[in-house]
Amino acid sequence: MVSDELDALQNRFPVCKTLAYADLTTGMVLVTNSNTPLERHGLNQLSADAALLLGGADDTPQIGAGVAASAIVSSQDAVSVFLRAEGHPNDALLCTGGGDLDLAAFIPEAQACLKRISENG
Repeated sequence: MVSDELDALQNRFPVCKTLAYADLTTGMVLVTNSNTPLERHGLNQLSADAALLLGGADDTPQIGAGVAASAIVSSQDAVSVFLRAEGHPNDALLCTGGGDLDLAAFIPEAQACLKRISENG
């Protein structure tokens, strides 16, 4: 179950405040972790940010020359990670968390989580 996968990833990385599984084609967040503090407006913005950074539907503007597999936006106090599923390019995992998120440890586990979700969804 997708929510179980997201909750398990958050349990391993509690600094992640929001984990979301999204469809870049529709720009919709489909499932979030159970403890996300974001309401619908915040989730919609997170999905829009993902489509902008990774490239979404054909008519979605994007940053850069082509679609991206991942994007990271960070500041001293916060980080957002956006990952596109390798075999399912419309599927994405979105994360917002504290600036102390261990990206080197998180990204491989997040990619594996997204792969499991995309292949079993």
